[in-house]
Amino acid sequence: MLDKIKSIPEKVTFTIGLALILLSPFCIFFMSFLFPLGNGTKMIIGSVVYFFAVLLILSAADKRHSRMGNKM
Repeated sequence: MLDKIKSIPEKVTFTIGLALILLSPFCIFFMSFLFPLGNGTKMIIGSVVYFFAVLLILSAADKRHSRMGNKM
């Protein structure tokens, strides 16, 4: 799975991660109108989404750091 994430360009990876962090609370809020979700379920869904978002952002940062290190 990490190989697939590492194959995505860094700008796309960072943008997807940032969008997940910013938009996931709204999606969970609107999803709670369609499906009755308890607070525990919302927290579990949010933590899984945040985990993947942080993973994407850290991958983008690692790519950028290694690219900047190669120029020096």
